[in-house]
Amino acid sequence: MSLAQQKVVVLAYPGYQELDFWYPVLRGREEGATVHIVAAAAGAESILGYPVIPDTDAADLDPASVDVIIAPGVAPWDLPQPSGAQVALVTAVHAAGGRVASVGNGASVVAQAIGDQNERVVSADGTNDLSEFFATIRRGV
Repeated sequence: MSLAQQKVVVLAYPGYQELDFWYPVLRGREEGATVHIVAAAAGAESILGYPVIPDTDAADLDPASVDVIIAPGVAPWDLPQPSGAQVALVTAVHAAGGRVASVGNGASVVAQAIGDQNERVVSADGTNDLSEFFATIRRGV
């Protein structure tokens, strides 16, 4: 299975970890997915201060049209600070049958949104696992 023709949403929040965020964005685009960036605020800066500008708001997305939503991690000494709209979007995508994914401590966002449900949930412990993470997403798990 390919990510071509799929809609992928990647969340951005203050202190995002660069590889946890950009690897899914760039890999998704490379494989032909439509990738949307939904930020917690008007923009978000990485742990190194690199900004990212969102291309859509959580309220503008139809959760039923999202194939995969990805919550990247932040610095290991911190926890992600998603907006209420981002958490609600993760919950709605999962409820609509979409897959939910996390990288590193982005798993805390998933737990906040859907609890300990693991149906259609994919996770990577960190950046070293991103290749297998995408292989799992491609398989449609």
